[in-house]
Amino acid sequence: MHLEMPVIIGLMVVAIIVAIAAKRASLPYNVALVVGGLLISVSGLLPGIPPLSAEVVFLVCLPALLFEGGITADLDNVRANAVPIALLATLGMLLAIGATGATLHWSLALAWGPALLLGSVLAVTDTVSILYAFRRAPVPQRLSGIMQGESLFNDGTALVVYAAISAVVAGGHSPSLALMTGRVVLASLGGAVVGLALGLLASFVIRRTEDPLAEIMATTALAFASFAAAEQFHLSGAIAAVTAGLTVGGTLRRDVSPQSQVAIHTFWEYAAFGVNTFLFLSMGLSTPPETLLAYLPQTLIAVVCIFIGRAVAIYGPFLLLRWVRPAEAIPLRWQHVFLVGNIKGAISIGLVLGLPANTPSRELLVAIAFGVTFLSLVGQGLMLGGFLRRMGLLEQDPVSFQVAEQQARLIASRAAHLELETLHGQGLIPRAAYDHLRGDYQVNIARAERELRRINEQHLAQGAKSLIAVRRRLIDAERTALLGARRNGLIPEATAEEMLARLDERTLELEHALRGAPNGAPGGGHKAS
Repeated sequence: MHLEMPVIIGLMVVAIIVAIAAKRASLPYNVALVVGGLLISVSGLLPGIPPLSAEVVFLVCLPALLFEGGITADLDNVRANAVPIALLATLGMLLAIGATGATLHWSLALAWGPALLLGSVLAVTDTVSILYAFRRAPVPQRLSGIMQGESLFNDGTALVVYAAISAVVAGGHSPSLALMTGRVVLASLGGAVVGLALGLLASFVIRRTEDPLAEIMATTALAFASFAAAEQFHLSGAIAAVTAGLTVGGTLRRDVSPQSQVAIHTFWEYAAFGVNTFLFLSMGLSTPPETLLAYLPQTLIAVVCIFIGRAVAIYGPFLLLRWVRPAEAIPLRWQHVFLVGNIKGAISIGLVLGLPANTPSRELLVAIAFGVTFLSLVGQGLMLGGFLRRMGLLEQDPVSFQVAEQQARLIASRAAHLELETLHGQGLIPRAAYDHLRGDYQVNIARAERELRRINEQHLAQGAKSLIAVRRRLIDAERTALLGARRNGLIPEATAEEMLARLDERTLELEHALRGAPNGAPGGGHKAS
């Protein structure tokens, strides 16, 4: 996949414009990128852009996204919900592939091999879309944790099954349940072992490096090395990358300086953002509208098949969980969210593009995968927030609303009071009018301050949350001032580094306080692709 520099710059400009437009229109960023890419493709504004390459998805994007998901995962949340996450990522994923493949076989008259292959391609849930949705919609923490954990770990299972079925179908053999089961178990366990081994090795190096830039380089090498090494031995590179990320993530939180933690997490946050921007924009650019229209009936049938397969994969395992582990049971309303939130993404496109040329019905599989992914991203991506609201799962915090209302009044009144002083100082307002208006705004300011003080005194958790937010903003101001002073030569490099390290440590302490409490308040227990 060769890109000229003007095209790369053009894509960056488009991504910035789309990001601004999505923010103004209150649209999910990933949905806006896909739609924007499709519109650009139709209009021909950026000619010369090659189609999305399966090699780029698998060798560059996938390792980075999976590793970033592992290194930034909340291990406490994963451990607390390990049973439902594991159930969905193993039994649930296999049921989804089987049920989706069976319905595709019967409804589209596909042979069993291609049907199961398409089922595995469309069984992957897009982690990034889930993260975007839950950042915009505050749902119960356990629901968010299980969905994000499942969307991260089911990639590994789906990719292993996909590789096993693809090898059988491309070879012209009938799928063998025993053979595929053996390949899945071996590849999954082997990938986990490779990821753990390389993660421990990288952790050993990182603990002794004490240089944020070198540590970032080490994590970058680990992300791609774990994936490539596992694939080299025909194991699961996806599971290896996730396991390596989880291993190093634990090391970062325990044994690495705050300055390095902040630097590494900032780097990977930006890397994931850049990769996802490229993927979603490329998906829109690579989706041929004429193909979507030509195969629209088959695509709509496939969408129904996917919902059937996902329903089997959700309600069945969760019913089993209720019987076996009642304490881990998932409410029925939450299960509906797992069904509607089954959004597809760029990995599905990469998988179908990576099918061997001799795969039976390959053209149909590619067309359906593109169509389903596009409809899923746009349709489900837009409706998920509304669905959560109708199900009554959005956590409404009346105290936060009260605080926000009084803060808005305080900000508006102070701004008006300041403008009034400016007008009076310039002699543009009579003294009598000035005295009257000044008294009104002073009353409004005093009332808002009094209400904020009352709320914080009655709701200690909200007061602590507000204080933490203020402290984080003040730390950012200190950091900006220190960086400017170091850049201008006002303070020595060593002094700046020492003080910046202290600020990083304080930042991490505040983040831990926010994560370790409900609704962001200290004192309580606590989602790529």
